[in-house]
Amino acid sequence: MKKNITHESLIKKEGQELIFDNLTNPRVVSEFIDILNETLNSYNKNLILNFKNVKGAFPNVSVPIAGIIENISLRGIGFEFYYLSEFLKKLSIKTPLRVQENKDLAQKASLGKIWRFDSADDIYLLINSFVDELSQIIVCEKGVLEGFEWSINEVLDNVLQHSSRSFGYVMGQVHPKTKHFVFCVYDTGQGIYNSLLSSSVHKPKNPVDALKLAVKEGVTRDKKIGQGNGLWGLHQIVSENTGILNIISNSACYNLTNNELKTFDCVSQLPYDNGCIVDFQIDYSKEISISKALGGYEPVNLKLESLEDNAGNIKIDLHSKESGVGTRKSGEKIRNELINIYKQSNKNITLDFANINIISSSFADELIGKLVTEFGFYGFNNIFKLKNMNTSVQSIVQRSVAQRMMESFNGKG
Repeated sequence: MKKNITHESLIKKEGQELIFDNLTNPRVVSEFIDILNETLNSYNKNLILNFKNVKGAFPNVSVPIAGIIENISLRGIGFEFYYLSEFLKKLSIKTPLRVQENKDLAQKASLGKIWRFDSADDIYLLINSFVDELSQIIVCEKGVLEGFEWSINEVLDNVLQHSSRSFGYVMGQVHPKTKHFVFCVYDTGQGIYNSLLSSSVHKPKNPVDALKLAVKEGVTRDKKIGQGNGLWGLHQIVSENTGILNIISNSACYNLTNNELKTFDCVSQLPYDNGCIVDFQIDYSKEISISKALGGYEPVNLKLESLEDNAGNIKIDLHSKESGVGTRKSGEKIRNELINIYKQSNKNITLDFANINIISSSFADELIGKLVTEFGFYGFNNIFKLKNMNTSVQSIVQRSVAQRMMESFNGKG
């Protein structure tokens, strides 16, 4: 006989107070929705959200929770927040950040925060920032950044085009220990099932059937609006990477983990504004063949093209880097960015030191010294060209490289 598995509650309810155990287990979202359904039918519609036990947060929990809170407040439920740590305040769990009101932050530090996007301009700004930030803090294998950029573009655009809402929510995180980056997109719109039901071609039998249809090539509610490649493309890229994809909409869940597919029904839902959660994880240590994933299509990398000189090589103007040339952290960011550019383009790279009077030794070591160690002296000279260095900068670079090479030869690098 099959045993019923009972889980310990992750949200403890004491009267009108909800004590959250964590914001890392997706079951928290379902429990929160169940409690909200009870509250909508009760006399007292005020809730206290207590986060004293919360030590961390993942996008696939915090993004839908924040989106639900912001939208169900308009339905008459009031919320008070207790024990909001600095971490949760920075996350913006209470009020998701509007892109246009926080442009500077969005351009420089977009990861680890819940964003609300309200337009195509918001999407463009966020995606550029996501890609720039990822390329500066981690080294991704070939195809990973391009695959991510293509996918997140399609998924965010889907929200504006098909959800029946003019806004959505998104958050990204990097998990260095597992070499994954994770993103979650949420909207409070009509859901995939209702969207496809309005199509003149596709008539899904139920919410699970709708999700299975949605990840097929060419499936869309209206060909005049889109070609139906968004979720299909994301599915293909995650599959090529053997990553993780979860799509939750209406009462259904579609889960792809290591290319094993599972679907579930009877997911908790509100009586309205259920929308859709798209949550995916990419292993940035695994190469992605974009052409293979997308059936021969290779998206044009406009950012790489913008860095090319007349000879078709990559040119990096170090003077234009906002992080500067004075810190080890800045050197690390630029080094990661250069390695990612080389993995994407396989082209020679010129580092232009024009208008730079001096650099710190730690910057030189982190950027040039470690690049020489990474590629080897011969490999570095084949790939990178250093241009327009004054004598002071040359001396600092030469000393840093010599020290780094000596450490490497002695087994300390």
